[in-house]
Amino acid sequence: MTGAQVLTLAKNSNATKANAEEAQFVRFGDGAQTAGHVVLVPGHMVPQVDLDLPTALRGQAREQVARRQLADRMGVGTSEEMRPCALGNTGEGWSRVFVCDRAQMAMWRELECQAVLPDYLSLPTAKGLWTLAQTEADGAPVVIARLGPEDGVSAAPEILEALLSRDLASRPKPKALLWQGKPVEAISALAQSFDVPVVTDVQDLAGLGVEMPKVLAHGELSCDLRKDPMAARTRLAQQVLPWRWTALAAALAATLWAASQLVAINRIEAQTAELTLQTQAQVTAKFVPNGPILDVRSQVSRALSDMRQARAGGADRLDVLDMTADVGTVLDAAKAVPELVSYTKEEGLLLVVRLPDFASAERLTAALQTDAMVAELEESRVSDGQAGVRTEIRVTPKEASQ
Repeated sequence: MTGAQVLTLAKNSNATKANAEEAQFVRFGDGAQTAGHVVLVPGHMVPQVDLDLPTALRGQAREQVARRQLADRMGVGTSEEMRPCALGNTGEGWSRVFVCDRAQMAMWRELECQAVLPDYLSLPTAKGLWTLAQTEADGAPVVIARLGPEDGVSAAPEILEALLSRDLASRPKPKALLWQGKPVEAISALAQSFDVPVVTDVQDLAGLGVEMPKVLAHGELSCDLRKDPMAARTRLAQQVLPWRWTALAAALAATLWAASQLVAINRIEAQTAELTLQTQAQVTAKFVPNGPILDVRSQVSRALSDMRQARAGGADRLDVLDMTADVGTVLDAAKAVPELVSYTKEEGLLLVVRLPDFASAERLTAALQTDAMVAELEESRVSDGQAGVRTEIRVTPKEASQ
């Protein structure tokens, strides 16, 4: 079959004819292909095999399982090659493969063209439609068949008749069978015996509920026989190999840096713990001999205040700054933030604090009562539009209140 013969397979449909002409099919061996052509090879040399592959497998693992299944079922060895068949736009979920002689694949791989495909993939097809065309190869009649978007075959009419008889009995029947060119009467009769309409004009498909058949619209170009996905991945791995040492060195450097940071953090934590123990020991020895150490800063401040009073002759009078520090410690412990703090020599320290309720005001006043200070709750009131209780507390040195 010549390239011109292939192009006329779609002559009954303007749409499919335009698609076929745009694809520029040529037959292998014509010697007229260019980079834009799709080269067609005899379909009987590239049979499809349906495999049972797990749906979760992808990529190289899926190809390896497919090769093992082919070897178990058909005895495929080193002289044959396999290519994934992603017809029907199945992508990585393919379950059918092309099988061909390795030497023949090597010959096709040298062609400079758009793709190398089995001749049956040049036929227009649609879901629920089987498309057939009769041609010749080496002087013998051959029928090429596209059995829906996912399948295809090329064989002698007698062999194809047997294959179609098996498929019609074992798989869902098509909505129609479309002949491109002269029909084979035996095959047409077989289809009609299974109640499958046989048409020779694509315009009749609309009445049968079949979409207009299209050429190269079902992932055919992804089935280019020259492309070996496994070999491509192997070449990519070899190209990436020189970079592995650089990546390994970078990972090792990052690991060493992280380890050094962990060592530094552990050293700082150990020093901090040691300083904390030394500080607590000093506070216990010199400032707080009895009782637990809860707040080093406030406890040391109180001890220093007591020492200053003792050096002043044992007087009970509290220095204003010391009194303010003591009041601040109590406020901090009660988590109360003053709105106003004022001091006069005559009236002492006035605190204005906003608290959640009246009970909190009573508790804060009681907490401010110490051996050196007297606290008096002067006023607590609730203001309109403001949350909480506004409390005024007067704090004076104890000797001044006596």
